[in-house]
Amino acid sequence: MSSSSLPVKTKIVFFDVKDWELPYIKKLRAGYDIQTVSAGLSSENVEKYKDAEIISVFISSDLSKEIVRLLPKLKYIATRSTGYDHVDIKYCASKKITVSNVPTYGDNTVAEHAMALILALTRRLPESIDRVLKGDFFPDGLTGIDLKGKIIGVIGTGHIGKNVIQMAKGFGMKILAFDLYPDEKYASENGFMYSPLEYVLSRADIVTLHVPYNSGTRHMINRENIGKMKRGVIIVNTARGGLIETDALFDAVKTGHVGGVGLDVLEGEKFLSEEVELLYNDKCSGVDFKIALENHALARFPNVIITPHNAFNSAEALQRIIKTTIENIDAYKSGKMINLV
Repeated sequence: MSSSSLPVKTKIVFFDVKDWELPYIKKLRAGYDIQTVSAGLSSENVEKYKDAEIISVFISSDLSKEIVRLLPKLKYIATRSTGYDHVDIKYCASKKITVSNVPTYGDNTVAEHAMALILALTRRLPESIDRVLKGDFFPDGLTGIDLKGKIIGVIGTGHIGKNVIQMAKGFGMKILAFDLYPDEKYASENGFMYSPLEYVLSRADIVTLHVPYNSGTRHMINRENIGKMKRGVIIVNTARGGLIETDALFDAVKTGHVGGVGLDVLEGEKFLSEEVELLYNDKCSGVDFKIALENHALARFPNVIITPHNAFNSAEALQRIIKTTIENIDAYKSGKMINLV
């Protein structure tokens, strides 16, 4: 058979690839021309991959309209994440580009991280650890609070939110929940009721966010409703940074109205890892420098814990992500697509 009559392999490019993912990706070898890239997809490198039919990315890649339109052969995007706000879904739909995600890899993983932040804040772990590192073993001034009997407001009761509810029940907490699409059967079985958002926020001792980011949820925690929360409330966000109005949160922490904050995500966080680079190029147009400064300032408060978008990052969850992504791609090629956005 001449080389010209050989079947053309489908070109796949995996971005944001870590070494441990390579053995899983290699399982796709038959029928594919696979390329792996450690960097994310961006305006700087998109021209190199304009022949790709399938791409797989993580949240650090940019799949805006401006980037996607430079991939004329693109037919399918497999994002290795649950969230997909880094993908211009409407533009992809207009170009008949299919998008899939990994909807349930972090059900318990992200919930456990949220609870870890809650425990660290209520038992003042960062301050305690810092004191011991300085050679001070006296607990004076480090009094924490019990979770038992406290009201936790769970905003969003999808897979992750439901796991948080189960964990909170284990600590003897009282549950208040808000969801645009309440699961009344689950609520009845687990002894709680759904309430309007404003009611949940006004009653909760601890508020934890587990909703997707979109135009309807942007700044769902804002200056107006933060002011109506209990003084001393603890706010935890392991979902998306843009759910919280950073300016309002900063002021509420500074005045003491908010008693503690646990953030795994930050508004404008994608620019934080590029700060030095910003000084030497023209990326500044998309940066809100006030938010960037407030993020840095928040990190210096003793009652604020910020982790680097790490809630998903357990060994088990990472394996679920890549395995599901491979299944998504195989399903796409077989015409029996799954996990579509």
